Amino acid sequence: MRRTAMLVVAFGALVGPGTQVRAQEAIGDFYYFERADATSAEDRSSITTLADENYVSGAGGLTFRCAPGGFEMVVTATYLGRNTSTPVSYVFGDEEPKTASWGLRSTGMAAIAPPEARDEFLARAVAEESVVVRVSDFQLRSHTYTFNLNGLAAGLTRLTCR
Repeated sequence: MRRTAMLVVAFGALVGPGTQVRAQEAIGDFYYFERADATSAEDRSSITTLADENYVSGAGGLTFRCAPGGFEMVVTATYLGRNTSTPVSYVFGDEEPKTASWGLRSTGMAAIAPPEARDEFLARAVAEESVVVRVSDFQLRSHTYTFNLNGLAAGLTRLTCR
């Protein structure tokens, strides 16, 4: 129950007002939210999973969504700052981490992957069980999240913008 409540709060902060949820469905470790823009009826569906509980970094979320600008990959986190971007790295298993500069939402609570980082991440993630993501805040402190990826491939097929 606590995980579901945290998911609703994290997701609400991510999408904000102006969209209507039509359906919600669990797909493995992800939740699929079928939604449309309230004005244009454009698809704003998404899949989201929460990180394993981390008392130091707080709640973290990994979302793939249909956005006004197209398909997005977003990591929600603790407050990251007011900069326009922040370093984000991720690692699958014992591999070397991949690091890139991701854009920050104006709220400072979410980092958006550039398209090339998103595509590189997805090429690996659909065959993996989990990923560790490290996001840096405005003081360059790292916030580390472990996301379980069961259901990612099935969830992505539900997103029409992909």
